Amino acid sequence: MAFKLWAEKIHCPNCHYEGTEKILGAGCAGWILWLGILIVSFFFWPLFIVTGIMFFWLLLKPAKGICPKCKWPNPIPLEQWKKGQANSPSKGG
Repeated sequence: MAFKLWAEKIHCPNCHYEGTEKILGAGCAGWILWLGILIVSFFFWPLFIVTGIMFFWLLLKPAKGICPKCKWPNPIPLEQWKKGQANSPSKGG
């Protein structure tokens, strides 16, 4: 399911966009695999353990955010970017 409660403010190092990120979902392939293992686990009971672990992994893994402008997969949180800019030495004479 991969979710976030709210979108973060980001800075994109690729296109220098600053604003709200776009959140990507997990897709449905993991859930289809989980459903298949759940069905098979009724015939082979030890798979219920795997099914339970996989369910919580799918439910609790964090969602990924991308830059909505250029689709860069690794944006920097805006607060972290501003702290890095404040701590970096100034360029020039």
